[in-house]
Parts: sequence; structure tokens; C-alpha cells
Amino acid sequence: MRSLLLLLALALSAPPAFAQATEEAPQAAPASIAIGMIEAVRGEGIFEIVHNGQAAVRHTRSGLTCHFARDGGGGRLIIFEPQRDPVRPDREPAIPRGDDVACEMNEGGAQVRYFATRYPFGSTLEEQLSGVESAIRRRDANATRYPGETLRTSDDGLPDRRSARFIVTQDGARTFTRASVARVGDWIVKLRFSAPAPDDAAAARADQLADSLFDGALTEIIAPRPN
Repeated sequence: MRSLLLLLALALSAPPAFAQATEEAPQAAPASIAIGMIEAVRGEGIFEIVHNGQAAVRHTRSGLTCHFARDGGGGRLIIFEPQRDPVRPDREPAIPRGDDVACEMNEGGAQVRYFATRYPFGSTLEEQLSGVESAIRRRDANATRYPGETLRTSDDGLPDRRSARFIVTQDGARTFTRASVARVGDWIVKLRFSAPAPDDAAAARADQLADSLFDGALTEIIAPRPN
């Protein structure tokens, strides 16, 4: 009897291994998540996975690399569909499919979206930045400009970067929002960044993070790591 009671006590004190295994849902591998993102936009041949142990995807034509959380974190890829001429629908679209793409993710509470576009016609950084500024002001007529460098040049081998910064109201909260553009070869690369900014100190930190993210994206395009 004593042995039976001892065995029963051990059984009751042991962790329920099967229950623990079923409580934790298996997580998809980062590479599988990246493949799923590509398939979701029919982006095979336009995007490729980056084999770095994370959920990372590279736009094959521009070299823009998008880094997502290991579980995807709500990030997504975007392929903007070509717009045909309504008068001459038989003509090929001005921008082929895959030459106008974006990816978006959350980075430390900030909303981040990168764009890579190859225009068949000349487009200056000033024109690109002006278009984004107009869009920001259309969404928030009370947007106020936040101080910062409009043109940033450096000797780090990166191209010139132009940026516009604003304080807007988003979902009732004071928000720092910024647009940055650069040209790398035939491609216009753009960053749209928004983060909560209850005060100017928070806005300054958000601006520094945006600088770091955009510089990192440009660096990966110019000097890509082996896949």
C-alpha cells in the first residue's frame, strides 16, 4: 500500500506533458511566413525570401529588403497593380507589374512602410516629396511642419536623402509622421514613418529611428548581403 501511495503521489506531482504541449500552438518557421507573404500577393519572381533565420523578403529588381517580426507581426507586402490607359486599354501599362511595390510593418510601435518604384519617366526627389507632403496635408489640414533637415548628404556612400516631417493628429493622438525619398539607380526608394509623439522629445526619438531605418534600407540595396 505504501508503494502504491508513493507512485500515486509522483504521478500527481509530475507536470502534465501532453497538456503543456497542446497549450502552446506550434509556430510557423520565419521562412514559411515569408513565403506565405509572397504567395499572398502573387509575388513569385518579384520577391524572394532572405535566408537569415528571420522573416525577411527582398524585392529582386530594386534590392529593397523588408524585415518582419519572426511571426510576421501583421506585416505585409504590396504590389501596386498597373493602371492601363482608359482611352487606349490595349497599350502596355506605363509601370509594369512588380516595378511599384511596398512593404509595411510595425517597428517599436511605429508604422513603417517602404516603397520602391521604377518610373518610365523622369521624376525628381523634389517632385516625389511634394506629392507626399500634399497627401499628408489632405489627410490632416492642421498638420504642422516639424523641424529637421530637408536635404541630407553624407560621405557614407549613401545617396542624397530628402525628408519632410510633420506633427499630425492620428486616431485622436499627437503623432510624428515623416516621408523620406532617395534615388538608387533607376529606383525611387521611399519611407513613410508614423509614431506616437505626445511631446517633442518623443518626436525627436521617432525622427532618429526613421533616419536609422531609412539609412539601413538604402545600405542593403547598395551593398546587399549574400542570400
